[in-house]
Order: sequence, then C-alpha cells, then structure tokens
Amino acid sequence: MATPGPSWQPQHYGGAAAKFAPSPAAAAQAGHGLDYSQDLHLKMSKKIAQLTKVIYALNTKNDEHESAIQALKDAHEEEIQQILAETREKILQYKSKVTEELDLKRKIQVLEASLEDHIKMKQQALTEFEAYKHRVEDMQLCAEAQHVQRIVTMSREVEEIRRKFEERLRSFGQLQVQFEKDKRLALEDLRTAHRREIQELLKSQQGHSVSVSKGQEKAEELHRVEVESLNKTLEELRLERKKLIEDYEGKLNKAQSFYEHELDTLKRSQLFTAESLQASKEKEADLRKEFQGQEAILRKTIGKLKTELQMVQDEAGSLRDKCQKLQIALVTAENSVQVLQKQLDDAKEGEMALLSKHKEVESELAAARERLQQQASDLVLKASHIGMLQATQMTQEVTIKDLESEKSRANERLSQLEAERAFLQSKTQSLDEEQKQQILELEKKVNEAKKTQQEYYEMELKNLQNRLEGEVAQLNEAHSKTLEELAWKHHMAIEAVHSNAVRDKKKLQVELEEQYKKEKLNLEEDKSQLQQELENLKEELEDKLNTANQEIGRLQDLVRKSEQGLGSAEGLIASLQDSQERLQNELDLTKGRLKDTKDALLNVEGELEQERHQHEETLAAMKEEEKLRVDRMAHDLEIKWTENLRQECSKLREELRLQHEEDKKSAMSQLLQLKEREKNAARDSWQKKVEDLLNQISLLKQNLEMQLSQSQTSLQQLQAQFTQERQRLTQELEELEEQHQQRHKSLKEAHVLAFQTMEEEKEKEQRALENHLQQKHSAELQSLKDAHRESMEGFRIEMEQELQTLRFELEDEGKAMLASLRSELNHQHAAAIDLLRHSHHQELAAAKMELERSVDISRRQSKEHMCRITDLQEELRHREHHISDLDKEVQHLHENISALTKELEFKGKEILRIRSESNQQMRLHEQDLNKRLEKELDVMTADHLREKNIMRADFNKTNELLKEINAALQVSLEEMEEKYLMRESKPEDIQMITELKAMLTERDQVIKKLIEDNKFYQLELVNRETNFNKVFNSSPTVGVINPLTKVSVRCMCMSSRNLTTGISITHCCVPCKFPPKTSSSE
Repeated sequence: MATPGPSWQPQHYGGAAAKFAPSPAAAAQAGHGLDYSQDLHLKMSKKIAQLTKVIYALNTKNDEHESAIQALKDAHEEEIQQILAETREKILQYKSKVTEELDLKRKIQVLEASLEDHIKMKQQALTEFEAYKHRVEDMQLCAEAQHVQRIVTMSREVEEIRRKFEERLRSFGQLQVQFEKDKRLALEDLRTAHRREIQELLKSQQGHSVSVSKGQEKAEELHRVEVESLNKTLEELRLERKKLIEDYEGKLNKAQSFYEHELDTLKRSQLFTAESLQASKEKEADLRKEFQGQEAILRKTIGKLKTELQMVQDEAGSLRDKCQKLQIALVTAENSVQVLQKQLDDAKEGEMALLSKHKEVESELAAARERLQQQASDLVLKASHIGMLQATQMTQEVTIKDLESEKSRANERLSQLEAERAFLQSKTQSLDEEQKQQILELEKKVNEAKKTQQEYYEMELKNLQNRLEGEVAQLNEAHSKTLEELAWKHHMAIEAVHSNAVRDKKKLQVELEEQYKKEKLNLEEDKSQLQQELENLKEELEDKLNTANQEIGRLQDLVRKSEQGLGSAEGLIASLQDSQERLQNELDLTKGRLKDTKDALLNVEGELEQERHQHEETLAAMKEEEKLRVDRMAHDLEIKWTENLRQECSKLREELRLQHEEDKKSAMSQLLQLKEREKNAARDSWQKKVEDLLNQISLLKQNLEMQLSQSQTSLQQLQAQFTQERQRLTQELEELEEQHQQRHKSLKEAHVLAFQTMEEEKEKEQRALENHLQQKHSAELQSLKDAHRESMEGFRIEMEQELQTLRFELEDEGKAMLASLRSELNHQHAAAIDLLRHSHHQELAAAKMELERSVDISRRQSKEHMCRITDLQEELRHREHHISDLDKEVQHLHENISALTKELEFKGKEILRIRSESNQQMRLHEQDLNKRLEKELDVMTADHLREKNIMRADFNKTNELLKEINAALQVSLEEMEEKYLMRESKPEDIQMITELKAMLTERDQVIKKLIEDNKFYQLELVNRETNFNKVFNSSPTVGVINPLTKVSVRCMCMSSRNLTTGISITHCCVPCKFPPKTSSSE
C-alpha cells in the first residue's frame, strides 16, 4: 500500500512526462495485485469526477457568493457616499439658491429704495420748480409794478416839468408885459416932460418968435432929423423885437416840438413796454402751455414708469411665486427622496434578510458539505457498498438539485431585488435629473431675468448718467456762454451808451461853447460899437463944449465990446438967443442921445437877460436831456436786465424742463449756495456721523466675527460629536444598522436644520442690521439734505433780499443823487434868477434915478453936463465891471455845469462800475459756489465710492472667510472620511476572516483526505489492469478520468490560480474525459 506513493506523485505533479503514465513498478504491482472489474473502475471514476465537480462547484459558488457579498458591500458604500455627495451638493445648491434669493431680495429692496429716492427727488425737484416758478412770477409782478411806478413817476415828473415850463413861460410873459408897461410909462413920462419943456420954451420964447423963427425952423429940421432917426431907431428896435419874438417863438416851437417828440417817444416806450408786456404774457402763456405739455409728457412717462414698475413688481411676484413653487417642489422632492430612502432602507433590510437567508443556505451548504464529506468517507471506507453509495448519491443529487433550485430562487430574488434597486436608482436618478433640470432651468430663467433686469437697469442708469452728464455739461457751457455773452453785451451796451453820451455831451458842449463864443463875440462887438459911439459922442460933446466955450469967450468979448458999445446989443441978444437955442438943441440932442444910449443899454441888458434866460433854458434843457438820457439809460438797462432776466428765466425753465429726470446735481448746482462755516460745520458733523457709523460697522463686524467664531466652535463641537457618534455607530453597525441610519438621518436633519436656522438667524440679523444701517444712513442723509436745502434756501433768500436791497439802495441813491442834483441846480438857478432880478430891479431903479438926476441936472445947470459925462463914464465902467462880473458868473456857472456834468459822468461811471463789480462779484461768487458744490459732490461721490469699496471689501473678506471656513470644513470632512475609510478592521470582520481561514484549513484537510483516497483508489486501479487497453485508449473521452494522461497547461494555470483555496488537484481532475464507448453495465 505504501510502495506506489512515490511513483504516483511525480506522475500527478510532473507535467513534463505524461498524464498518469504507468510506471514499471505500478505495472508490476498491477500484475501481482488484486483483480477488479472494469465497471467498478468506471463507476468509481464517475463518482470521483462527480465529487470533484461538486467540490469545484461548491468552491466556485462560495467564491461567487463572497464576490457578490463584497460587491454588495462596495455598492452599498458607494451608494452611501453618492447619497452623501448628493446631499452635500443639494445642500450647497439650496444654500446657493437661498443666497441668490437673498441677493435678489436685496437687489429688489435696493431698487425699490432707489425708485423711492428717485420719486422723492422728482417730487422735490417739482416742488422746487413750482416754488421757483412762483418766485419768478412774483419777481415779474414786482418788476411790472416797479415799471408801472417808474412810468407813473416819469409821467408825474414830465407833468411837473411841463407845469414849471408853463409857469416860467407865464412869468416870462408877465415880465415882458411889465417891461413893456415900464417902457410905455417911461416913454409917456419922457413925452410929457418933453412937452412940458417945449411948452415952457414956447411960453418963454413967445416974445422972441420972430427972432427965433429961423432958429425954430432949423431946430424943427434938426428935430425932424432927430425924430426920423428916433423913428428909424424905433423901427429897428421894433424889428429887433420882432426878431427876438420870432426867435423866442421859434425856440418855443422847437422846445414844444422837442417835448412833443419826447412825449411821443415816452408814449412809444410805453406802448413798447405794453407790447413787450403783452409779448411776455404771450410768451408766458406759450411757456405755460409748453410746460403743461411737458408736464403731461412727464406724467405719461411717470405713468409708464409706474406701469413698468408694476410689471417689474408683478414679474418679481411671479418669480417669488415660482420660487415658492420651486420650494414646494423641492420639499416634495425631498419628501420623495425621503420615501425613496425609506424604500432603499427597506430594500437594504430585505437584502439583509436575504443575506441572513444566504448565510443559512451557506450553513446548509456547509452541512451538506459535511454530509458529502461523511458520504465520501463512507464511500472510501465502504467501497463495496456501491448500491448504498448510489442511493446516497441519488439523495445527494436530489438535495443538490433542491439546493440549486433554492440557489436559483435566491439568485432570482437577488436579481429581482437588484432590478428593483436599479429601477429605484434609475427612478431616483431620473427624478434627481428632472429636479436638477427643472432647478437649472428655473435658475437659468431667474438668472436670465436677473441679467436682463440688471442689464436693463444698468443701461438705463448709464443712459441716465450719460444724459445727466451731457445735459449738465451742456447747461454749464450754455450758462457760461450766455453769462459771458450777456456780460459782453452788457459791457458793450454800457460802453456804447457811455460813448454816445460822451459824444452827445461833447457835441452839446461844443455847440454851447460855439454859441456862447458867438454870443460873446456879438456882445463884444455891440459893446465895442457902443463904446465907439460913446467915444464919438464924447468927442462931439467935447468939440461942442469947446465951441461953446469959444462962443462963450466970444460972447464975453462981445459983452465986453457991448459994454464998450451999446449999439450992437440987439445983435448980441440975437446971437445969445441963437447960441442959447443951439445949446438947447444940443442939450436936446444930448438928451436924445442919452436916451438912445440908455435905450440901447436897456436893449443890451434885455438881450443879455434874454441870452441868460436862453442860456438857462438851454442849461435846463441840457439838464433835462441829460436826465432823460440817464432815465433812458436806466430804462434801457432795466429793459435789458428784464430781458436778460426773462431770457435767463426761459433758459432756467428749459433747463428745468430738460432736468426733470435729473438727480441732485443739476438742482443743487442751481439752487444750493451755502456759506463756508455752515459747510464746515455740516462736514464736521457728517464726518463725525460717518466715523460713528464706521465704529458701529466695526462693532457689528466684530460681533459678526464673534458669532462666526461661535458658529465655528459650535460646528466643530457638532463635528466632534458627529465623529464620536459615527465611530460609536461604526462599531455597532451590523448589530444596530437601522438605528445608525435613523440616528444618522436625524443628526443630518438636525445639522441641516441647525445650519439653516443659524444661516436664517445670521441672514435675519444681517438684514436687520443692513436695514437699520440703511434706514439710519437714509435718515441722516435726508436730514442732511433737508438742513442743506433749508440753509441753501435761506441763503438764497438772503442773497435775493440783499440783491433787492442793493438794487433798491442803488436806485434810491441814484434817485437821491438825481433829486439832490436837480434840487441843487434848481436852487442855483432860482438863486441866479433872483440875483439877476434883484440886480435888474436895482439897475432899473438906478437908471430911473439917474434919468431923474440927469433931467434935474439938465434943468439946473449945463455945467453939470461934464459931471454927468464923468458919471456916465463911471457908470459905463461900473457896467463894464458888472458885465465882466456877469461873464465871470457865467463862466463860473459853466464851470459848475461842467463840474456837475463831470460829477454826473463820474457817478454814472461809478454806478456802472459798481454794477459791473457787483455782477463780477456775483459771477465769481456763483463760480466759487459752483466749484465748491462740484468739489463737495466729488468728495461725496468719492466718499460714497470709498464706503462702497470698503463695504465690498468687507463683504468679499467675509465671503473669503466663509469660503475658507467651508474649505476647512470640507477638508476636515474629507479627512474624517479618509479616517473612516482607513479605519481599523472590525472584530466581526476579524472573526469572519478567522472562520474563513478555519474553513479553508478544514477544506485543505478534506482535500488531503480526498487525495489520500484518490491514491488508494489509484492503487486499486493500478492493481486492476484488466481491459486497460480497451477502456483507456490513446484518445480518452469526456466524463472518464484517465490517470495516465498528461496534465494540460491550462489545468496547471487554473490550479496555480486556485492554489489560494488549496484545491489545485481537484481543478486538474475536472477536465478528464472518458472514451465514447460505453459498456452495457453503464
């Protein structure tokens, strides 16, 4: 029994020679061993093949079951990881959706706030526009009232000037009548005196009529000549009087035509002002119509904007409804996921039940294996009991069939469960995909709507900003251009008016100087003529006196001769009478000449007075013309300023019409004018408030950081608890898997709920803080705006009041100056007229006295004629001196007039300079205020942008911190998952491994037993070599074991692959074949 051992092993394991080749020792033993039949050999070989097949099948099934169990475990772990990843993704998606919804809500709130601010700004701009409109209307009404008052005052002044002129005309007429009466009375007195003298002379010379007849005839001739000369002088004086009257009437006509022309111009100016008022009213009506149309357009646009807002709000409501629907769908999907998870849990429970059943089946299979092993041992021990073996074989085949049927059923159940699981997975995947697609579509729609709305609002904002910037630039340029043009036009108009006034003044001065020079030359010529006439008269009188003295000497000689001889007495008497008559005639002639000289002096004085009156009238006319020109200048300037104001009002209306959609800048740039102190105080207060807000923001950031740290600590604590519970649950996984899943779910839900509650609380707190800060910021900005607006309105009102007071003061000063100048000129004119009247009366009285004295002197003595001549010379000197004094007074008056005109020009220049300086100061002040406002707006925008950037940086920092926290949490989760995956093996797994090793050792023992039995059976086969060549031929068939065939390389590979299970020999024995020929016993 022991000898064939070493001969069989090399045959079995040495694959290089042959399979089961008979050795010579075996052949010898077979020849000397026991005899056995061929049928028993075949049956034993069949049984061995069946046993090997069964063992191989059991091993393969066990391997398949183990691989299936491992695959199920791997799939279960993969599903758990997929579910965790999906839950994470869903949580992240929900978080992103929640953040997007919050961003949308914030944006909607910001847009609503911006719309409210825009509406408020519109309302404020409209109220300010209405207030400005009312103010402009009030200003127009005030200007119209002032214009009406000025017209009334001008009409009153014109009426007063007319009255004064008429009074002066009346006084001049009265003076003329008085002068004529005085002249007539003087002439009548002279005539009566002359008649009396003639009568006296006739009475005295009646006795001497014969002797005096010749002298009378001569005297009559001389008297006739003198009368004719006097008549000629009277006619000349009458002609001169007529000329003077005609000149006076011509001057009066000219003055009347001038005043009528001025009245016509005033009426025309009134009509022009009325037409301009009507035109301005029509323009105002047109502007009101245009403004009403614009208001209607604006209302339409506001209605459109309201409808668009309603549409946007409806879209936002629809989006909110969609979000709510999506949330409901998400809740339903979560519920369905929960239901599916429950189904998966049920499937897992079924799988566990199946696994338990499988374990039971495996235990049954192990029992069957043990039975088979027992049966094999029985077969080995009891080879003779083949019938029993066949019976046991049948029973085993039945049991194997039953087990295979049960196995097939279990496999079918597993396939059904796997199909259900795949169906559920596909269903869940399809549901998840549908939900994801729906969510993605909704997100796309929401994002597209957001993008469209954002792009629309951004485009509108950009367009509005571009429009605002362009309109502000255009308005600033137009305003600056219009101001420059107005200033240039005003300056040019002032210069033109000033140059025209200077030219007119110079012309008038030149004309007056020429007239004065001409009149002076005429007067000097008349004076020289009068002096020559007086000198001639003086010479004639001196000659006559000499002749009279000579005749007196001759008469004295004659008297002496008469004394010597009385004969010639009558001749002497006749000669004396003749000489007396001559002397009387000469006295009469001298008296007539004196009268003529007096009349000429009176005429000259009248002409001087007339020229003085004319000069005064020309001065008054000049003054009135200058006043009228000044008034015209003021009126023209007022008209120009009113037109400029109207143009500016129209421009401002157009600007306001264009700026109905503008922001703060245009309205603030035209209305806001603050003082530096108030600005500094407002800036300081605003900076303090900003610092307080920044401190509050820093405190809030610290609180948020504390809350984040607390949340991180709480999250870390929760993660630690989660890891502890997870470790504890992993230790008790197989015993309490359902409890672990439930706890895991509950923990996940609690974690999600806690995280959601924490996020909701944080978001609520952030919203509350943001709303509180926004409300505070908006309230403070509104208070600052209101204070700024109120202060600017007060400052603007103060500036307007100051401007009005300055205007009224300048007008009052101008009026006061004009009134004072007028009063001074009137006083000076009245004083000069009074002086001239007084001097004239004095001169008339002196002339009368002198005439009376001359008559008395002519009556008394002829000797006093020389004294009279001397007196006349002295009077002439006095008159010349008086004329020189009058010339000096006239020059002084001219100098005063020139000084007054210079003062008027200087004051007019000063007024223009003050106006230009005030305009320049106003322009500079406006430019400074505009620059300051622009700087303040730039500072405000820079501060706003800086705050925005700070807030964005803080928000980005917080986002980065949250991202870092999320990344750290993800890293910690991945580390925990890696730790969980790289954890130590369970004691249950170790037990399982030990049990499997024990099973493998048992199987190895069984295989060793089978190998030993195989050796025994091989020895028996070797001993039985009968019919060997018939059964074991060179080509063995399938189903028959041929121990002499070579082991194939494939069998060796399969044996080498399955050496781990210790069943290599059985694998090598599987592909053995039996020959096709079968005996009858089979």
